[in-house]
Amino acid sequence: MATNNFIQKQPWYLKKGWVIAMCVITPPIGFINVLLNRNRWQREEKQLYLGIAIIMGIFWLLKFFSFWASIIFAIVGYLVIHIWPENPRE
Repeated sequence: MATNNFIQKQPWYLKKGWVIAMCVITPPIGFINVLLNRNRWQREEKQLYLGIAIIMGIFWLLKFFSFWASIIFAIVGYLVIHIWPENPRE
């Protein structure tokens, strides 16, 4: 877990409550936020946020697209979680 000093110095868009709210209310924005800031969290936190964004994204896409589009989104999300490199090349 992070120390109290680290939690207090985090920007608002990286705090747990806001990240979960973004993932639930607007999954694409939450998903992008998590992907862009994935190196700022521990692995367990990152997987929690990505999991919430993917599950809510499937429900969100069901409103607009067919069932198969949601399945494709879930597969892409799974691949991003497990294949995306942990530390980008420099």
